[in-house]
Amino acid sequence: MATKVSDQQKLMEIILETERVADRILAYKQELVELDKRRQDTREALRLIEKHIPETQQRVWITVGSMLLKQDRQSAVELLRKDQQTTEAEIERIRMEQKLLVAKQRDLEHDQPLRGFDLKPLSNAEIAGIRSNLPGF
Repeated sequence: MATKVSDQQKLMEIILETERVADRILAYKQELVELDKRRQDTREALRLIEKHIPETQQRVWITVGSMLLKQDRQSAVELLRKDQQTTEAEIERIRMEQKLLVAKQRDLEHDQPLRGFDLKPLSNAEIAGIRSNLPGF
């Protein structure tokens, strides 16, 4: 009888841990959607300033959070670029954590690991090495 209780308790712990991991995966997914929207808004604002606002105009209006600020054009562009880099880094960090959580969930469910989702692109140095050794590439 004691083994039945311990087996049931162990099963419940596995199910609860699987649900916790799945909840974190879904929370990361929602956070990625929000960060992607922020990244797109920043990209649009940066493009608008660079293409449509003349460089002779010294000050521009931008929104930072819920505040509307009038800033120098150059500092506004720098602020938007810095925000864009920060957002990109945060998106990349969350994607890496999400991949680890998906692998952990598949491990908890005793599934085979996903193949091909941990690939990384070749660096410029690696591409140059391939081109030097393979003519016509």
